[in-house]
Amino acid sequence: MAPKPKDKKPAGAKNLTADQEAAQRANAVDDIADEGYKKSLRIEIRSLIAEIEKQDNFTGLYNDERLRINYFWLVAKKELEDKQAELRNKEREYQDLEEKHQITIKIYKQKLKHLVFQNLD
Repeated sequence: MAPKPKDKKPAGAKNLTADQEAAQRANAVDDIADEGYKKSLRIEIRSLIAEIEKQDNFTGLYNDERLRINYFWLVAKKELEDKQAELRNKEREYQDLEEKHQITIKIYKQKLKHLVFQNLD
């Protein structure tokens, strides 16, 4: 069996990051002879990079809008809870006033009975 050939690194490829090494290898390969094709590939790459930046911008806008909506939802939820608590308090206050009114009516009825009884005597 023949030994496997090892990947040859271009000259001066020591202590490079993976991206730098990949870029160096890509520059070393010259299998496309047609300059027009290379130019069209570069143009396509630029348009794809622009599209990626545009999508990143949209992603940022989406996240901002999502945070804003979440904030408004929390504020509205808090307002709803406050209004519900206020309504419960008003209903309790109304019930207390109603009970007080009923007690007052009973007291006046009792006084009226006493007056009628005293008048009969």
